[in-house]
Amino acid sequence: MRKYLLLLLTGLLLATGCHRIPLHERASGVYLKLNLHQEIDPAMAELLDFDARPELKDKVLGKTPELVRACFYDAVSHELVAEDFVPAEGGFVNIPAGVYDVVAYSLGTETTQVTGTESRAGGFSFTGPTGAKLKMNAPTKADEETQEQSVVFEPDHLFVGRIAGANVATHPADASETSVLTAEMNRISESWILKVIDVEGAERIQKADIYITGQAAGRYLWDARTSNHPCALGFEGTVDAAAGQLFAVFNTFGRYPEPETDVIVNVLVTTTGGNRCRFVYDVTDQWLNPDNSAHLILIDELMELPGDDFDGGGFEPVINDWDDEVIDIIVG
Repeated sequence: MRKYLLLLLTGLLLATGCHRIPLHERASGVYLKLNLHQEIDPAMAELLDFDARPELKDKVLGKTPELVRACFYDAVSHELVAEDFVPAEGGFVNIPAGVYDVVAYSLGTETTQVTGTESRAGGFSFTGPTGAKLKMNAPTKADEETQEQSVVFEPDHLFVGRIAGANVATHPADASETSVLTAEMNRISESWILKVIDVEGAERIQKADIYITGQAAGRYLWDARTSNHPCALGFEGTVDAAAGQLFAVFNTFGRYPEPETDVIVNVLVTTTGGNRCRFVYDVTDQWLNPDNSAHLILIDELMELPGDDFDGGGFEPVINDWDDEVIDIIVG
């Protein structure tokens, strides 16, 4: 009898203490299918050697996300009604019946942030400021026309998918059937290559800081429109002393769309002797070239570094704990 009671108690404990926890198994009749697109243009692929530089693979292709947030917006009010989380390939979502506009975006980015997802039009991707600003001074313009752009961190790729007017029924016609919603997940930012192919004195470069102006500060998730503030991106170039070249790959939300916006590359070089000098290039035409599918900015103008006795042409930014760093760039 005692043995029977022990077996009965053990069975009750097992029955109450263990239960099945569904992760991405079927909990509803709606499956959100996500098609993740990490391919790049063949013209760009030819210029990148991921075997030699494996760190560029995630930067250019984008990391495969572990989790995706799916936001379901009322198709009339465009307010957020429901949300769910699924893996990169998709999964079953538990949402009430209705007609929705759907925005799905990847999680886990390091620099790219998302805000404003309470409404369909408000979801916005962006990065934070570095604390530096660029002043673009053209010698033919009055001081009041000087342009100043904040420098922000370059984004890492965020994958975004959209579905307009998805109809989720109250009850499926057949309980065994599954309604499938499909979203194409594409990068909302883009990658570019910068090459300076004629650097005289490349072996004397200790560091090359690169700033590129005329960039968009962010993009909205639903329609990919850019923000209404231009900015500059800051990143570091890689020196190939043997080839006499400077190389960089950077990510951006794209060019700021105003027609008058110039894309200016500023290369600020620190030499091994401690001298600093700058080189400025207008690359607007290359950026706007519709045949530039490789996203290549090629600077073939001679970049001649001065010797260690060089005593001018540098820049002296002023910075303290409270003020932004301001770098003056003379264009022209």
